Amino acid sequence: MKEKIGQVILDDTYYPGEDLYSDGEVEDELLEIARAYPEKEWNRVIAQRKSWPVLYHYSHIRENIISWLPFTGDEHVLEIGSGCGAVTGALCRKAKKVTCIELSRKRSLINAWRHRDCGNLTILMGNFQEIEHSLTEQYDYITLIGVFEYGENYIDSANPFVDFLSTVSRHLKPGGKIILAIENRFGLKYWAGCTEDHSGTLFEGLEGYPAAKGVKTFTKKELSRIMDQAGGLKASWYYPFPDYKLPMTIYSDRRLPLKGEMNRMETNFDRLRLQLFQESPVYDSLLENELFPEFSNSFLLLIGKEESAPQTVYVKYSNERDRRFSLRTEIRETGRYARVVRKIPDTPAAEAHIRNIENIERELTSLYEKEGMELNRCRLEKTEVRLEYLEGSTLEERLDSLLAAGEPDRLEELLFFYVKKIRNLHDRNVFQKTPEFVKVFGDANLPGELRCGGISNIDLVPANILIQPDRAVVLDYEWTFRFPVPCNFIIYRMLHYYLESDGKRRALKERNFYEKAGISPEEQEAYAGMERCFQAYMEGSHASLLSMYEEISPGKVQILPLYEQMRLACAQRRLQVFYDRGADFREEDSAVYPMGRQGLRLEIEIPKGVRRIRLDPGEAIGGLVLKKLCYENGAEAAYASNGFPLGRGEYYFGAGDPQFILEDIPAGKRKIQIEIEIMKEQEARDAFWKGFSRVSAEKDREILHLKEKIRQMENTKVWKLYRSFKKD
Repeated sequence: MKEKIGQVILDDTYYPGEDLYSDGEVEDELLEIARAYPEKEWNRVIAQRKSWPVLYHYSHIRENIISWLPFTGDEHVLEIGSGCGAVTGALCRKAKKVTCIELSRKRSLINAWRHRDCGNLTILMGNFQEIEHSLTEQYDYITLIGVFEYGENYIDSANPFVDFLSTVSRHLKPGGKIILAIENRFGLKYWAGCTEDHSGTLFEGLEGYPAAKGVKTFTKKELSRIMDQAGGLKASWYYPFPDYKLPMTIYSDRRLPLKGEMNRMETNFDRLRLQLFQESPVYDSLLENELFPEFSNSFLLLIGKEESAPQTVYVKYSNERDRRFSLRTEIRETGRYARVVRKIPDTPAAEAHIRNIENIERELTSLYEKEGMELNRCRLEKTEVRLEYLEGSTLEERLDSLLAAGEPDRLEELLFFYVKKIRNLHDRNVFQKTPEFVKVFGDANLPGELRCGGISNIDLVPANILIQPDRAVVLDYEWTFRFPVPCNFIIYRMLHYYLESDGKRRALKERNFYEKAGISPEEQEAYAGMERCFQAYMEGSHASLLSMYEEISPGKVQILPLYEQMRLACAQRRLQVFYDRGADFREEDSAVYPMGRQGLRLEIEIPKGVRRIRLDPGEAIGGLVLKKLCYENGAEAAYASNGFPLGRGEYYFGAGDPQFILEDIPAGKRKIQIEIEIMKEQEARDAFWKGFSRVSAEKDREILHLKEKIRQMENTKVWKLYRSFKKD
């Protein structure tokens, strides 16, 4: 039977009669949003709900995975596993006809309601394996976005993943492509401490899925083998970053990342993650060793029967902005050795911003020539700007190379060579605030006598300056304003975005680059405020992913500080013995003895006049076994402890600072023998909770027994007589 929601056709011919999987109540919320809010309101709803499922299903960033593909508008597309329609809208805007297959009716309803104005959309409800037999047409594109890993659920066969891909490929037109997006089970983020996306378990994919059932992701080699077994299929490989779910950059084998580019890692909106190491410098090492493709977090494959690839080799999205400034940057191959850079408006509202770039280039060219710097030439073509594709090393790459080589002095010299150039370019007039300045940068409290230029390119960061053998070229000048901006702010941004955008540059902060550039701490504070205002101006009412990270994500557990704390605790594990000669325990009247990893065994002399002894075996939280504490004649010493007794001389010290105190040392005792064993922390913790539960239960029984005794006593004649006297 078919029904319509708006202009969307829902076909339940193959629907099994019930949803075989569901995310529960959250899907009711997703359906409510689809019915109640138009697309332009979704970002606001995400920011209000502060929910990972809402962000995941409704963020427009999900569409980045396919919105760059070169559709002509005549394509027929089959979307397998369309879910709640995260990318369906982008397909409907780009293609002539879109057919979705989705097993869940609830998710199909969500998809239909959110895209109810799309007259080119049909949703078939049911299992792909059953619907596939009824498909009579062939398609230009078939999508498997976040779907292929569930192949065992779609295909009932001995080799489901191979059969899945082989079956899907039969429905391609000549020259058609399967768009497959999937996590790489060897993705660097999983080594660094992110949980596996589907199971939520640490290292599940890396270990070959020993526990998870019904889902499986693959390495590059494994996917290549599956394609070969599925009929010798060919693929163009792309690498979405940070991953395919929320991609902001898409690399390819023809344009891999540059060193220093991989520096945004706030992707764990769904689950708590560990931070075992800083991923950015590890990415740089992988790039140096030509291993990046094997460790990319995700893959995007364009799979076909013939070998061919789109002209686009690189895409960077800048669509976490107000619609007036939303765009994407592409590198396209126009010939065997020819490339061009394109800046394309992501929305119609951004076309004016794109057109302005050509005007800026003309205005800045003559100014920059005076400092021996050039601008990347551009030309306007319809609604996009085309710029030269230039090769060389950016200033950022050069600086990082000097940092890696241990040459910070040369790094500083090179950086300040360009700081001087920027000052010469933008330090010609006395700065005065204008209404236009306040609109963009706020009414900042700035010191007097600041200098500025007549036109202000604020984006002269090291990543935007390309150094070639005979020239330096400014690659991007999008954020140029025709009103005065303090030169020191432009230099501040240059330093800030180099020093703060990558953890490996932390060591440079102690070199006081801001002060050496003539930017006082007060100015830094003012410029930080200006930058916040500029970001707010650029984003408008849009709530970016990064701005929502703290409120939605469970966050990160930084392992390195914890490791360092534990390392120091182990290194400082020692037994400190305090003596009380009548003036209580004092630091100056104590002795220290080293403890090994397992504990210690020793005999010590008891000084004359000592009344009490306190044993402090280290500071670490955990458990200890007091195996021996006796005098020279073998008599056991009486003691008290601040630990929770576990039995057999075992104690748990949940708050750290374990202590054993020997009260009233018997006269004539001159030596004490001590043997302490360190328990494994997890074993001690487990034993504590087991013992605590037992003690708690015993206390509860004692209280109940006491209450019963009181109740029985209250019913006696003696008690009633006593109560009557009390009342009198």
